[in-house]
Amino acid sequence: MTKKRQMLLSGVALILSVGLSACGPATGAHRSDAPAEARHDDTVSGLRDDVRHVTRKTASAVRPRMVNRCTTTTKKIKHTSRTRVGKRSSTTTWYENRPVTTCRKVRSGTESYTRVIRHERWCVELDAVNGDQRRRDVWFQVTHATYAKASTAQEGDKVKFTPVANGC
Repeated sequence: MTKKRQMLLSGVALILSVGLSACGPATGAHRSDAPAEARHDDTVSGLRDDVRHVTRKTASAVRPRMVNRCTTTTKKIKHTSRTRVGKRSSTTTWYENRPVTTCRKVRSGTESYTRVIRHERWCVELDAVNGDQRRRDVWFQVTHATYAKASTAQEGDKVKFTPVANGC
């Protein structure tokens, strides 16, 4: 496949991916615990029912250790100079050796790291969400600051906040 054809195909693929992503996520891409009736940017209010702090869960893991390995080679460069005196011209040629360094990442053993299995999150449960008495026991994921305010409120107190996500 020629270079021109590769560039053309990659351009078409880019345009298609941008166009399709503008249409929104594919079917089934929504979180199952995120009902469509509540949006992330809407402020919700209700009666505080419960709060929950889900701690971060981590595990030790091992991955390949990648290091830079560089090699230096010399490149011979040709220089040419022309001089002209009257009808006579002469050419002088000389060569120069320039060092060229090429680096690439190579695997050199393994390294240990801490992998995050579950991210930390703070949640608040509301009753009578937005005044609807039928919407009870609805969980919302909130920021730490909102969680701190809601945890100091008594159960049954009216609270109002903007959730980060639905569900917990």
